[in-house]
Amino acid sequence: MKKRQLPKIGYGILVLALAVSLGFASHAKKTDEIDRTQDEIDKTQDEIDKQQDEIDKTQNEINATRDKQKKLEEAKANMEAYLKDLNAQYATISEQIEDLNRQIAEKEEEIERTQEELEEAKRIEEKQYEDMKTRIQYMYENSQESFLSILLEEGNFASALNKASFAASIAAYDRQMMENYVAQKEAIADKEAKLEGEKEALDELHASIVEKQDEVSALAKSTSGKIGQHMNDIAAAQAALNGKADTLENQKEVLDALIAEKKRLEASLEAAKLAEINASLGNISGVQTSGTDSAHYGAYNATEEEVTALAVLIHCEAANQGAAGQLAVGAVVMNRIRDPRFAQSTIMSVIRAPGQFSPVTSGRFDLVLQQDLGSVSQGCFTAARRAIAGESNVGNRVFFRTHRNNPALSGLIIGDHIFSYTWNFAPEEGVPREEPPAETPPEENPPEETLPEENPPEETPSEENPPVETPPAENPPAEAPPDTNPPEGGAPEGSAPQGSTPDGTTPESS
Repeated sequence: MKKRQLPKIGYGILVLALAVSLGFASHAKKTDEIDRTQDEIDKTQDEIDKQQDEIDKTQNEINATRDKQKKLEEAKANMEAYLKDLNAQYATISEQIEDLNRQIAEKEEEIERTQEELEEAKRIEEKQYEDMKTRIQYMYENSQESFLSILLEEGNFASALNKASFAASIAAYDRQMMENYVAQKEAIADKEAKLEGEKEALDELHASIVEKQDEVSALAKSTSGKIGQHMNDIAAAQAALNGKADTLENQKEVLDALIAEKKRLEASLEAAKLAEINASLGNISGVQTSGTDSAHYGAYNATEEEVTALAVLIHCEAANQGAAGQLAVGAVVMNRIRDPRFAQSTIMSVIRAPGQFSPVTSGRFDLVLQQDLGSVSQGCFTAARRAIAGESNVGNRVFFRTHRNNPALSGLIIGDHIFSYTWNFAPEEGVPREEPPAETPPEENPPEETLPEENPPEETPSEENPPVETPPAENPPAEAPPDTNPPEGGAPEGSAPQGSTPDGTTPESS
């Protein structure tokens, strides 16, 4: 009986070893596939980052061009207003010049009349002077020596007296007329000088206004040229904007394609990781419990920046999961700080750990943190502060994912998420598990008759669980240090560890 049992035991051990080796080979193949997919995701993310940088650069150029165009428009408007003012000044100066030209013309006519009057006065003066000379000459040539001689010549006293009086009147008249003509000549000369002075002043004013008109005309011409240049610059800026807008649109299309490719790769990676988890669990049916596992740990001394960061992560992971689901996600982050399997010791280092939380990997976390903080509800901030204060409704569990009613996963269900102590969501200790049927018929392998005292190790597996069930409960990767790709508690759903490192998971919460 012992001889017959020994070959069967050896055969069983051989089959078991073969199954284990095949399992390891399958696990290694899946791990290689996960590694390759993760590398593709990382490369795609690098391309996304580069494309986003190009988009940001183009957008900045567009903004700068718009600012330049706006300034050009403002400068053009100011110059147009200035040109309008110059044109108004030019029109006013033109009116002034016309008025001055009229005054100058009138003054020239007046001067011309005065000059004519002066010439006439000079002519009369000269004639009077000649007449006076003639009379004087006549009187000199025909003069009487005395009144007696005139009396004797005339024959009577009255005639003589009249003649003498007449001669004296003529002489007085000549002197008076000469004095009048001289005075009139001097008055006309003074008037001419005054008119000439007034005309000179008008000419000077006319010259200064014409000079100002020339200046205004030059300014208007220069301003018109600048306005034309600004119009050309504005048109060039608009053309540049149109070109950059087309470039930006093309860049966004490329970015959308890269994001779509990344999502496809992440879905493939999720499927691969979920397959790895299921393979690690074998045919064990998961034990899923609901409710809460309340605990209270020591408070963490967090800064406001850390509170905000944790609230944003909770928003990205569990915005629609209610207060319990939001607290659970925050508690996982704080549990990792306390768990010695993880090297991270701060909230930010846990959140920023490579590949841990899908919102961080995808860039959504930073987008909300930097540009959309107002969308984070007060409930998320409250959950963050409760978790930081040491409150937990998931015990000390450090992994979660969207369970999607996967019967192979074991853990605590809160909302759409399932929380676990181990990366592969193996059945937890102390929770009943459904064991697979024994492979060896009990009647062909009675343990009590097969070398009980010589080979107890062969009897131990038959009394406990088959070896294929032990990895989930005693899985060494679950205890591996987190510095070799730590568990992805918030990584894309189904994200499994690379190789034998622990794997965390993340829900797709929004």
